[in-house]
Amino acid sequence: MKRWWLIAVYLLALLVMLPAKIIYWLPIPAQVSISQVSGSLWQGRIGSLQAQGVTLNDVQWDWQLLQLFTGEVAVDVRVPPQNNPLAVNGRISAGLTELAATDLRASGDLATLLQLANTRLPLKTQGNWNLSIDTFVVSDPSPAKWCNQLTGSANGRNIQVLVNGAWQSLGDFPVALGCTESGAVTLTMNGENSLALAMQGDINSQDINISGTVRPNPRTPEGLAQMFQYLGQPDSQGRYRFSL
Repeated sequence: MKRWWLIAVYLLALLVMLPAKIIYWLPIPAQVSISQVSGSLWQGRIGSLQAQGVTLNDVQWDWQLLQLFTGEVAVDVRVPPQNNPLAVNGRISAGLTELAATDLRASGDLATLLQLANTRLPLKTQGNWNLSIDTFVVSDPSPAKWCNQLTGSANGRNIQVLVNGAWQSLGDFPVALGCTESGAVTLTMNGENSLALAMQGDINSQDINISGTVRPNPRTPEGLAQMFQYLGQPDSQGRYRFSL
């Protein structure tokens, strides 16, 4: 029995000391390119990573060895804000049937996020965003099941839209994140913003259900307020309803 333990420790030590450049041998997707890999497989960095036309510099990882004794693997991931269009810092772990994230923080500029998501907005938009996830857990994930537990928030900061050739400042748009019993991610916005935008929604890879209201108010740029009429007739409180 002791001999098997020694073999296991030896193999683990060998794995820890493997150079990070072994990544070059892995089947990397065609749309992803990496360079300047250094460190070990267990604790290393990628000098430059490109995906969807976005370049990230100094991507770092650190696998948590002790987590193996609990029957799961865990890695701390960090993308520093310096010289990057977005920053990431947090821990991701996985067991046989479960994926989790703890104290995950991310932030960046809105243009990069829209580019990575391959999403276009009706009006040209700029600004920043941040994401804060305290706890995320999903067991047996599937296209329809994105979470079992999710506690966190997202925020669009200093958002501006281009209306009639001029940039209009809209301010911040905080969103609370949660999880439905069926495993979809929920989005909740309470309406305390320059558009009085309030919404409820849930999302998974198979379906998007979002409904809400907007209402012109003294904080709404005039050029944008005039565009609300294309949403139909307002209700008795001046709110325009929408759904996706």
